[in-house]
Amino acid sequence: MSSLLQLSREQRRPVPDSPVSRHRQAAVVTGTLLLGLTGIVSAAQPAAAATAPLKGAGTCANIDLVYRPQSAFPATSRGRFDFRAQATTIETAVLCLVNAERTGLKPLKRYLSLGKSGAATLGTAAARHAADAVGLRWWGKVEPGKNCRPVQGNPGQCDPHINPRTGSTPLSRAQAVGYDRRCAPFSISENTYAGWGTSSVTPRAAVTWWMNSKPHRDTILNPAYTELHTKVAWGSADPAAGSITPAITYVQMFGRCG
Repeated sequence: MSSLLQLSREQRRPVPDSPVSRHRQAAVVTGTLLLGLTGIVSAAQPAAAATAPLKGAGTCANIDLVYRPQSAFPATSRGRFDFRAQATTIETAVLCLVNAERTGLKPLKRYLSLGKSGAATLGTAAARHAADAVGLRWWGKVEPGKNCRPVQGNPGQCDPHINPRTGSTPLSRAQAVGYDRRCAPFSISENTYAGWGTSSVTPRAAVTWWMNSKPHRDTILNPAYTELHTKVAWGSADPAAGSITPAITYVQMFGRCG
């Protein structure tokens, strides 16, 4: 389910979650007027996901790209460039697949920061969250000694959208890059995914899982959003991956500015 509610600046507050199957709906206050109710849940190993074909499977490039570790590239300037370029290729593939699913809706755009002094984007927020998630590895099941905040109403699962070290949320991460200062009103939402094993780390695998999860699919197909930033990080944010490689963590941030 997905909806937008009118909200004044003085009423800016979170709204309680409501369960959807084993997943969660999450409410994020998204500016002075808009409140987005969208699914923002992480996936562990997505073996149980349905395999409905993606609309962009025959037209989008690099959807089966498997992210390789830096050690797979030469220790040269070109090798380091090629390693970093994988992330951009994956981000572009995900955007293509998502827009193919949004048939009849306005395509989502990806805005880039120009140069080192360029304004930070939602992509910056997504990249930071992905890096922190891999570093802290708090996604997945609540376990003894694991630092995470349980999902409201589902105490056995850690909330992948609340950083247990900093307390950051999708809203605060968007505010940290100045999204709220550039946009009035604005709306944001976040999808996450972690996969491990060759068949589960590709753009095809991530988007297939999202499209077969109702709250994630509702986010992807929400006509209110106008931009999408997908970022990936090497490694799994869910410790259930163990030492399996490749393991990749995805973070998507959707936005509407103005």
